[in-house]
Amino acid sequence: MTVIVLGAGVDATEGIGMPLTNELIPKINEFIQTEEGANIERKLRSMLPSLRFHFDKFIKNTIDRIAQDFGREINSIRENVQEELRNNGRLSEEDQKMGRLVVAIMDKVSSLRSGAVLDEETAQLIEELFGQTIRIDDETIVDFSKLVYTDTFKSVMRQIMERSLSYPNNVILKHVYHNLLDIEEILVKYFVGFYTGNIGSIKTYIYISWMLWSFMKVKEKEIYLTHTDNLCNNLPIYSQIPANWKIITFNYSSFAHFFAARNHEKALYFHGNLMTHVDVYNKTELPINDSDYKDLNILSFFDEQLAPNLSFDDNNRKYMIPEFLPPMKIKPVLSRGFIKTWFEAEQAIKDADKIIIVGYSFNHADEHFNGILRECRDKTVFIIDPDIEKVIKRIEAIYYYVPSTYNTINIQGHPAKKHGQVTLINAEAHEINIQEL
Repeated sequence: MTVIVLGAGVDATEGIGMPLTNELIPKINEFIQTEEGANIERKLRSMLPSLRFHFDKFIKNTIDRIAQDFGREINSIRENVQEELRNNGRLSEEDQKMGRLVVAIMDKVSSLRSGAVLDEETAQLIEELFGQTIRIDDETIVDFSKLVYTDTFKSVMRQIMERSLSYPNNVILKHVYHNLLDIEEILVKYFVGFYTGNIGSIKTYIYISWMLWSFMKVKEKEIYLTHTDNLCNNLPIYSQIPANWKIITFNYSSFAHFFAARNHEKALYFHGNLMTHVDVYNKTELPINDSDYKDLNILSFFDEQLAPNLSFDDNNRKYMIPEFLPPMKIKPVLSRGFIKTWFEAEQAIKDADKIIIVGYSFNHADEHFNGILRECRDKTVFIIDPDIEKVIKRIEAIYYYVPSTYNTINIQGHPAKKHGQVTLINAEAHEINIQEL
């Protein structure tokens, strides 16, 4: 049996075009500016009294905060951009200039910070001269939390940040953006409210998750309409998957569900999906049946399904959310359905003769699934990703292969690396014929 594992890179591939997680917050904010998005947002907000979160305000505050205080990001931004400038021979002239500007700015701020460090030699001189009359508790001679950058500097940083939001996957700007507006991070932040009982955090999570659901549902419908005449043969990746393959997906979209259903099979949604919602308080799953899902009117759905299942009354709590699993390393069990899905996914991996992994990032937050792969290291595995050098480093903790020990080969015209049973192909998801692997 062949198992195919679908990560976010599949739905983001050419011909599908769903946004990656680092693009979603700006995209949702743009969606809210449309008539359809504004109507949905207004309806949802009416169900969540005293909600204070606004996507546009969140984006603005993040840009302002990073423009003023990005000290923790300096080294990683500088090192990543420098590596790009050194090793990427395909950079445009504009990208090279942007890279040099970013490095120059980071260097200046880094020099300022390193020059203010209260080193051991200076501290010793103070003690020798003044003894115990002065306690040396500080690590620097400047309180950087109170440091104010000039308007010129902040304007430059704000421009760089705003451009990185518009082009989050730009080869240089992606290192500046650095997932500063990653929707997964704010979902985790506010999901904690369900444990602490913080109503403000709970309402914010409900709002963000349903706006994410609405945006993805609208985007998904556009994709279905684009391929309406011949979806079964035209949708990249999905249309290549043979009927006898088992699908495990980390995407929320319904594509895997409907393609598997054609063959009377079930796709396993490891992190949840758009077709099911769940009451966090009592763990009740409420799926949307297939016939209703395709032509679902979101406003009517909110009135008829969501509104009756939202209550913040202490005596009648109902917290209905989309069945999205927050990207925590220790996974919360939103419903019994997840336990069954995870068990079936583990069995599928154990029973597989071949595993094909496409567009999956092997993040630390996905250790649950990574652990399943670790227990099945004897399987033949193909990994398709446009940046296999990064993936090789991440899977070292799974397969225990040192990056330098891989052999270089070529598969379907694309550079690849192989060690034992593991093969990595440097390509976009749609560029490989998965049936020939």
